[in-house]
Amino acid sequence: MARKSDLKHYSETQLRHSETDIENPRSRRQIVAAADYKDERPWVLSGVRCKELGLFEIAHLGVAEMLAPYEVVRANQSGAFFMACLAGQGQVWVDGRWRTISEGQACLQPAGIRNSFRIGRSKRWDFCWIRFSGGVRSNTIFRASSPVLADFDGEPLRAAISGLIAELKGARVSRRNHQWIELAYDYVRSFAGSFRGDPRVQRLWDEVHGRLDFPWDTKTLARESGLSFEHLRRLCLKEIGRTPMNHLTHLRIQQAIRLISESDDKLAVIARRVGFANGNSFSSAFKKSTGHAPSHFRAEA
Repeated sequence: MARKSDLKHYSETQLRHSETDIENPRSRRQIVAAADYKDERPWVLSGVRCKELGLFEIAHLGVAEMLAPYEVVRANQSGAFFMACLAGQGQVWVDGRWRTISEGQACLQPAGIRNSFRIGRSKRWDFCWIRFSGGVRSNTIFRASSPVLADFDGEPLRAAISGLIAELKGARVSRRNHQWIELAYDYVRSFAGSFRGDPRVQRLWDEVHGRLDFPWDTKTLARESGLSFEHLRRLCLKEIGRTPMNHLTHLRIQQAIRLISESDDKLAVIARRVGFANGNSFSSAFKKSTGHAPSHFRAEA
């Protein structure tokens, strides 16, 4: 694992692929972790514990004020991760490249992929986050039209997390802990499930998700949506944070991860079931999206 003092020894490629924690010691964070969450990192151990987080399958949540340098890489995140930018600017690793996340935006990443983020051009980056454990709630948050990066007012979520922290440092009333967590969880669920754009785009992705083995291309996606492809592309970038073809690949890879974990089908069969013409294109897209070959997930299943 990389430390702050190791920064100059790590190339851009190494930082993207290694388990990494680079942090300015003057940075600050407040964290709440589930009572049974096991993690020996000092910033986790310094947080308060809350048994009610386990009811929502949340590993930890918190509020951070990070100063440069700051970079985190999780090679295989075991649970979904939600981050809302409150001030400054950061970058998140999405679909094989760095994407900027600014104040008034949020990012939602599914489990099973590489999760990387770092401070952007600003010298300080404030954000709040919720890291789910790998349970049912984490998986069912997502819909076919769930955004990866989109507009989001993070202040209400920060207030809910801060309310939970204050309660845990005070009376520690279980009922109120539960209410604060439920409120925070609802903000994430709203981001993931409440599509705010053109309903034709949501209907398209619901249809595509049910027919991933179909040979979708730019023409068939446009025809199914009833929009020109350029208009569809603009709407998808605005509301979901991906181009149509990138989002199609994302849905296919996420379904492939589920099939690898839940079935004994051969990888070649799974590739065809989720719409890849051959194993090579499947393996290439899978590794670009998750950071690992499909066989890595089969070995862990």
